[in-house]
Amino acid sequence: MSPDDKLRHLRSFPRAPAPNDNIAAVKSNLPDDLVELQQNILAYHVAHHPGSSVFGHDQAKGLKLVELYVRSRSSEEDSVQKSRQSLPPGTENAKPSTSPNPNPSPKLKVKVKPRTDDLEALTVCEVDVQDGKCPSSTGRRCCMLNVHGTLAGPCLTLFLDVASFSALFALGTVVNMDPSGFSTSMNIVWHAAATRGMTLRFVNRSLSLTPRMGAARCEVYDKKTARLLASATQIVSPIPALPSSAHAAAAAQGQTQSPAAARITAAQARPIPPGPKL
Repeated sequence: MSPDDKLRHLRSFPRAPAPNDNIAAVKSNLPDDLVELQQNILAYHVAHHPGSSVFGHDQAKGLKLVELYVRSRSSEEDSVQKSRQSLPPGTENAKPSTSPNPNPSPKLKVKVKPRTDDLEALTVCEVDVQDGKCPSSTGRRCCMLNVHGTLAGPCLTLFLDVASFSALFALGTVVNMDPSGFSTSMNIVWHAAATRGMTLRFVNRSLSLTPRMGAARCEVYDKKTARLLASATQIVSPIPALPSSAHAAAAAQGQTQSPAAARITAAQARPIPPGPKL
């Protein structure tokens, strides 16, 4: 592994369990190792592992990566849109191929290190809206609905957060940049309500990615009817050496602390100057 590899933190994530454990089920123009990495990243951010008590784990653990593309912004031939020109977004029901490369488009070939502005990443994720009648793996009821019987706003916000972020990770893995960080802004528009039994299709696109800021857009469709349910734009601030859950647990025991965590701790320890006297 190269010392200049900025993806070491992401590559350390464990292998994703179901439903993100099958590379052949993902339509992509990226190599298999990058597809697997994206599956691991998605599962990690919903803490999909045994005994997880992370917020929203029971609801988000079913979020599945189904499509993954990185393409040139200047390309005249857009294989993704070309395959959808006769169908509205979110209505693709094609069965995945059992071959190692289910996507007929050519693999992405990068001869020189590309600039992030030259490329665009597109990911598609899916999840089923559940009503809580079936217990989750933890024994708790996994309900996504509010008192009105529609998908709860905070639940959809969590999905939007993780799904839109996936486009930035997809782009980052190609240009050797880890976009892990904190959300600084999320603008959400609800167009229609999602109800029990719907399969939600999240279509995510990267807008910009720099060491200081990343931005992505997400559109949510009812997979069956192609009806637009919600749209959002998220802005994140990447933080180098962002502590993982393992680092955070070790830091709590006084064993280690990442540079980023040390800076945050030092900032919190500074006294707040008194305000002006009234």
